[in-house]
Amino acid sequence: MKNIGVFGGTFNPIHKGHERIAKEFYDKFNLTKLLIIPAFIAPHKQADEKILPYQRFEMCKLAFSEEEYRKYNIEVSDIEIKKEGKSYSFDTVKALCDIYNRDEYIIYFLVGADMFLTVESWYRYEELLKLCVFTVAYRFAGEDYQTQIISKKNDLIARGFKIELLENSVFEISSTELREKINDNGILSDYLNKNVAEYINNKNLYI
Repeated sequence: MKNIGVFGGTFNPIHKGHERIAKEFYDKFNLTKLLIIPAFIAPHKQADEKILPYQRFEMCKLAFSEEEYRKYNIEVSDIEIKKEGKSYSFDTVKALCDIYNRDEYIIYFLVGADMFLTVESWYRYEELLKLCVFTVAYRFAGEDYQTQIISKKNDLIARGFKIELLENSVFEISSTELREKINDNGILSDYLNKNVAEYINNKNLYI
């Protein structure tokens, strides 16, 4: 069996924390391929009319074009952007199952721990969980927070679903915080790939 990783998100913008998690995800689960999938519109978020979906897609491509990623099989996919509308994870994973036969491939679906805690409110979540190995990345540090994640994981495993913890290193800034600080001195080089930072500057994004 081959392992296919799916890492979706708004990536608004993609930052070094996303890149670090992608590498840790790839290595820990011995992935054959990792798909980075920017959402057209995430179901839990409002569309950002200032930043177009294709711009987030281009930033993702720039982030993973560096020399260090040549040893990885990483593809930035526009499957959700082409589909348009709200990007439901169930629809995406179901479509990927048609591409990657489940007799040959296991899909590892990466999700942030904050979203994992609300998974039971997701569109067709039980069907989604049956299609993949749900893999959880920590967003914050803290014992109480991790206890909540482990409790939710154990509950879902008891119900027959496959859940894994990435146990990743935690990045100290979110995309939301980064957008708010984008004009601060040094913020681009501290938190963004240089190609992504140049793209943001050239396009005058987030100002």
